[in-house]
Amino acid sequence: MIIFKNLILKISSLRFAISLIIFIAITSGVGTFIPQGSSNKFYIDSFDSSPIFGFLDGEKVLKLQLDHIYTSFWFLFALILLCISLAACSFRRQIPSLQASLKWIEYKSEKKFSKLQLTTSHPIIKDGEDHISKIDFLLKKRGWKTYKFISHISARRGLIGKIGPLVVHIGLIILLIGSAYGSFTSQSKEQYLMPGESLDLINESTNSKANIKLVDFSIERESDGIPKQFISKLNFSSEDLNLKEIKTAKVNHPIRFNGLTIYQADWAISNVVLEIDNILYQLKLKEIPEIGNQVWGVLVEIGSETKKNFLLTIDNENGPLKISDIENFSGDSLYINDNPLEVNSSKVSLKKVIPSSGLIIKNDPSIPFIYFSFILIIFGTIISLIPTNQLWILVNQESQRLSIGGLSNKNLVGFKKEFFKISEEIKKF
Repeated sequence: MIIFKNLILKISSLRFAISLIIFIAITSGVGTFIPQGSSNKFYIDSFDSSPIFGFLDGEKVLKLQLDHIYTSFWFLFALILLCISLAACSFRRQIPSLQASLKWIEYKSEKKFSKLQLTTSHPIIKDGEDHISKIDFLLKKRGWKTYKFISHISARRGLIGKIGPLVVHIGLIILLIGSAYGSFTSQSKEQYLMPGESLDLINESTNSKANIKLVDFSIERESDGIPKQFISKLNFSSEDLNLKEIKTAKVNHPIRFNGLTIYQADWAISNVVLEIDNILYQLKLKEIPEIGNQVWGVLVEIGSETKKNFLLTIDNENGPLKISDIENFSGDSLYINDNPLEVNSSKVSLKKVIPSSGLIIKNDPSIPFIYFSFILIIFGTIISLIPTNQLWILVNQESQRLSIGGLSNKNLVGFKKEFFKISEEIKKF
């Protein structure tokens, strides 16, 4: 029993909770550094030649579950421990503190007033009971909750501030549980769509069907050509939901639709339309990482008399399209609607570059819990800033003196001004 109590004391301590938060933050940072959810071969190939921190090779990354940190047993165990720590702290400290603050404390002797933060006293001549009634009326008028006795009054204000830390703890617990739940239940799909292409979405629980069609995709670029923003204009339509509307997705500005979140994640150049010897061809491109980052291309045969292989590459939706001879990689650049180039006795012109939008469609049932937890945390933090003030007034019939004392857990300077203002008003009775 003693061992169990000591364990609860350690788990509910602030030091233990902070240690867990630091551990979770560090491991989450590692999770952003190490790609998550890739194949075992990827980690072996990537980290065997250049281990992380000099000692974490591919095999150790897999053994330590660093390839899926957020669903690893030790990460989830840390989240569970933090939940238990917050819950234990709430039951051990926050709830008893709130229960204690709900009880009215009586100060029946002048000696107790000397232990308070603020005290003052003055002689009275009139009947003490009359003073008590007038003071009670004054305090209630100023928004104080009072408990009146024959010779003394207990008053308090801002008790809601005591609830703040408990609300924050509840919010954090819901956030941790919701995050863990989302790690196992969330589903995401990456889809590339060209303008005019569409995607059907089916809600299995309601059996409703919706269609997403990419109306337009554009890229905003900096003056030096670096992409600044990707913009997808999507048409949502559904006969089941009686819906037809157009929404815009941007980087950091996702679309919420029927429980789904649609993120603007990436882009690509999917097709180019070429005119070769007066015949139009639409060629599908593939990414070529060996040449460079975000370079797409295709190998084609060109020639009116003898065919010859040429590599077509492009890295910008505005062109140019580079046409390279695979034997010596010499070639020319071709712009949209530019004059035709003669390539191996064929006339080639670029008519159109068709980019595609990379969208991530994510279904995460934990999002309502996470949003609700943030509301609780923000609300709890705000009300925690409200100071809890307490006042005690005692009329001593024998010494014919009225004593006033006060306590405040926050903003003592502000409470001090109000305290002496109230005492000055009481002196006038």
